[in-house]
Amino acid sequence: MQRYVLLGLLGMCTWEDVKNKELTTANILLFGIGGVLLHLFFPTCSIYSILWGISLGLAVMAISWLSQGSIGMGDGILLMVTGVYLGGAANLELFIIGLLFSFLWALGLVVFWKKKGREEIAFVPFLLISYLIMLVR
Repeated sequence: MQRYVLLGLLGMCTWEDVKNKELTTANILLFGIGGVLLHLFFPTCSIYSILWGISLGLAVMAISWLSQGSIGMGDGILLMVTGVYLGGAANLELFIIGLLFSFLWALGLVVFWKKKGREEIAFVPFLLISYLIMLVR
């Protein structure tokens, strides 16, 4: 059940990130509360794994703050919530695969479409693609 809730969250956030280039924190936090409640009744990983997954999102939020918004704060909040659902190792896998796909997309934009290197791109769609790959395996 948790995988479908997370898929819905990533789908909703992908639409919002592509359309508005920002995420609604309240919706993400509601999914986070739902993830905690789901883990109370249907635990899928340990509390330590969940905390490790949340810490990845906190690290991305810290990088966002230190880089003055080069990475969106909403991406860090979203990664905190995905950490609740996936745990540490799977959340790190989600993040790394998402980074790989976003890097390839950005490289394509620069090389083929002659975009500038500082062009903003939505990151959440790459997390969705990453999660779909994780579901298929």
